[in-house]
Amino acid sequence: MLVNLYSRKFTVYLADVSPDMEEVRRRLSIVFFNAGINVVEESCGAATGGKDGAKFSANTIQSADCSVHILGGIDIYTPGAEGYDTPAGVQFRAARDLCGEHFKMFVWNPTANVSGTSYINTISGTSYINNIRRDIVENTVYSDRHSPIIFVEDIRNIMNVRQLESRKHEPADIFFLYNELDNDTATGIYNMLRDFVSVSKLGISMSSDIDYSTYISEQLAESKIGVVYYNYAADWAVSFARQIWKDSGGNSSKTPILIVGNSNHAKMEELAVLKDIMQASINEQLRIPLDIKVFLDKYYQK
Repeated sequence: MLVNLYSRKFTVYLADVSPDMEEVRRRLSIVFFNAGINVVEESCGAATGGKDGAKFSANTIQSADCSVHILGGIDIYTPGAEGYDTPAGVQFRAARDLCGEHFKMFVWNPTANVSGTSYINTISGTSYINNIRRDIVENTVYSDRHSPIIFVEDIRNIMNVRQLESRKHEPADIFFLYNELDNDTATGIYNMLRDFVSVSKLGISMSSDIDYSTYISEQLAESKIGVVYYNYAADWAVSFARQIWKDSGGNSSKTPILIVGNSNHAKMEELAVLKDIMQASINEQLRIPLDIKVFLDKYYQK
């Protein structure tokens, strides 16, 4: 079963950035694409600042439902600052003017919680960010999430009203959950597991339209164990595993949860934050089904 989580499509205007944020912007664009979110953008170039640039940007932004602005090493906010009349600065002001009932503005500071010597961590950089935060108005959202995947999920949560739907749940030995980004390897593990135990499978898609949180809690209650698997989607998996653990009753839940990563890309340190609430494992693709079976037998000896 591939689950759709959200209720409607929307379009994001991805604003220009300072040079130090180009790679961050590129990665964010990929996450939007993988999530099935429509993105509009434009390459203004330095010569399109001022009134003409503002008009051009506003016309493009008006085709979107929201905008995303990534804060970097150049002050795009303060009049007279180096970045004020760059495309990033022009687009920032154009979006702010559009904020209202039908348009939202997301201001992302991905380096806020990362140590280093970048401009954003200097005294002047902090002042620039603080000024933006003080001037946040209704329908403007500031985020300092480090992960682009979690940031995009936050955007979707805000932009969409979730639609609840009940789905039939049934008894199973294992409730196997994963992100659609890891579908290929997850399907291989699922096929090996179902040869010797009953498995209920749920693939979570970021380009989706229904909230299955109730279904997940109810299916966990009908399962002997829950398993959250990941290969690439580490940030998502950690956040998701913690959330379903809480939603299913935390330490009082009768269904133990295992989070397991594929050693092709997963690393044990990614799971350190979960060590006190659930068992975690990293292993090779072909060994993961055995790890899951051992976890099952630990709680349900035949």
